[in-house]
Amino acid sequence: MDKERKSFRDVADDMLVPVIEFDTDLNLTYANSKALELLKIEMRDIYAKTNIDRLVAQEQIELVHRGLVQLEAGENPTSLSIRLVRKDNVQVPTQVYCDKIEVQGKVIGFVAYLVDLSRRAAFEEKVEQRKDLLEYIVEYSTFIGITIIDAKYRLEYVNDKLCDIVGMRRADLVGSDFRSLVHPDSLEMVSERYRRRQLGEKVPPTYDLKIRRGDGATRDIRIHVTTMTGKNGTTKSIAQAMDITEQKADRRRLEESEHNYRRLVETMTAGMGMDDENGIITYTNAALNEMLGYEEGELIGKHGHTILHDVSAEKYKIRTDARRKGEVEHYETTLVHKSGDLIPTMASAGPIRDPEGNYTGSFAIFTEVSALKTAESESRFLLDLLMHDVGNQMQLILAGGDFLARESTPEEIMRAKQYVLDGAHRCLTLIGKVRKAEETKADPVVPTDLVKVLQGEIELLQSQYSLTPEFQGIPKKVKIFADGALSQLLWNLIENSVRHNNSEEPQIWIKGKVKHESFTLSISDNGPGLTPAKKKALFDVGRRYGGVGLHLVSRLAEKYGAKLEVNDRVIGWPEKGLEVSVEFRLAE
Repeated sequence: MDKERKSFRDVADDMLVPVIEFDTDLNLTYANSKALELLKIEMRDIYAKTNIDRLVAQEQIELVHRGLVQLEAGENPTSLSIRLVRKDNVQVPTQVYCDKIEVQGKVIGFVAYLVDLSRRAAFEEKVEQRKDLLEYIVEYSTFIGITIIDAKYRLEYVNDKLCDIVGMRRADLVGSDFRSLVHPDSLEMVSERYRRRQLGEKVPPTYDLKIRRGDGATRDIRIHVTTMTGKNGTTKSIAQAMDITEQKADRRRLEESEHNYRRLVETMTAGMGMDDENGIITYTNAALNEMLGYEEGELIGKHGHTILHDVSAEKYKIRTDARRKGEVEHYETTLVHKSGDLIPTMASAGPIRDPEGNYTGSFAIFTEVSALKTAESESRFLLDLLMHDVGNQMQLILAGGDFLARESTPEEIMRAKQYVLDGAHRCLTLIGKVRKAEETKADPVVPTDLVKVLQGEIELLQSQYSLTPEFQGIPKKVKIFADGALSQLLWNLIENSVRHNNSEEPQIWIKGKVKHESFTLSISDNGPGLTPAKKKALFDVGRRYGGVGLHLVSRLAEKYGAKLEVNDRVIGWPEKGLEVSVEFRLAE
């Protein structure tokens, strides 16, 4: 039942006039206390669908049916003298005023106002000066303003509620032009409908308009207009008005709140999803769609467990039952991208309930933590590498300390000193490499002259190891995509080929090869080489063949979009040395 019918019944319960409602099958659906008293019936008789035919004298049933058919077909409401039959079979002469009940233009029932004519004398005192039974009935309306407008735009009758709605006295309203009450924004529409109604044309009976009160305030009104023919044959309009200003204001506030909520949800960077009480997804915001690689609406209708990694329908139901009990949860979970990739997230989930407190589903907000997980993993790995590599150097320092006994010879003391200095220097070098790589981590990749950086690293190699590589295919200038840490990548590869070279005469070959969109730099040595298994795992971050240095090479190559490759210097002869190649992206 809509709010207007409920409000009407709330008022009718206190009315002095008996009021009944019945549906199009003529079964009673409502009766106020006065009607129950008049007809000597109880509420259970209404629940039992008492038919109107049982309440009307047998010889008048056909008259009643005919009148209702005409009323439903669009005839103007009128009153009839009817003998009603009470439950105790006593007939009561009554005057009945009946009108149809419409919802969205469809007749769903009828409302009837009853006057017990056996008490005419008592009623005549109350309706003195009233020309029509309708005037008496509507005068008691406490929530609907009622007016009758004649054929010349003049208000012929107004009830107290209408006076209250427009904020004017009855004496000032009766006889005035109703158009003076209509706000300019609604005047053209209202006047046109009045004109067409006077011509007998069909126009929508219910609509909203704005009025201006006597104090100048603007109010929103919902009006329902029917017509009747006066005694002189003129057409009069009967209008029922309800002030809906607060109702519309509440609706606007609700719509604005919903709009702001939707805008907030749709623009938030975290992914948000909702499901119903059965776990079926009912909503996903733009961030969650993008996070999972789906189009808008593509996830709607799927079961919630399908986007969660390693969560079965049974496990999802357990979570749903927890939400139903009111549990709010914050946890780590992994989502499944449309491509099958896994996305680590932090999730916050809770129940959704309707205004009556019934569980209707749940919501969850997902924050992607891939970058955080990567950074956390890398930090742990670097810490592990540093502890491992620095620990090795500390062993060297401790070994040097073992030579520093009081009885040590000068030669042993010098050797111990060299051990300590070498170990400390290597510790500082390791820390410096990590710091340099971290400082340039956020630097953008830009066109960089590889040859210029390579020349600087070769000069350092010559000064530290007194070794000059052989060059082949290295141009005077080649621009690749890199950043300020390119020197770290080159130095670690070059130094690695020297430091692990146990040949009597270490040698290094540096070659270059230009392709269509890339430049490949190869660094070869005549060291002991590596087994196939070790070559394959040389840049594996989970292994430590090259310590911090090769890990940084791997990370920088990934940042530059470069490809690393490890081969024998002489294919099939690993003992003849190793070749490491880096295929850089050309910037020109």
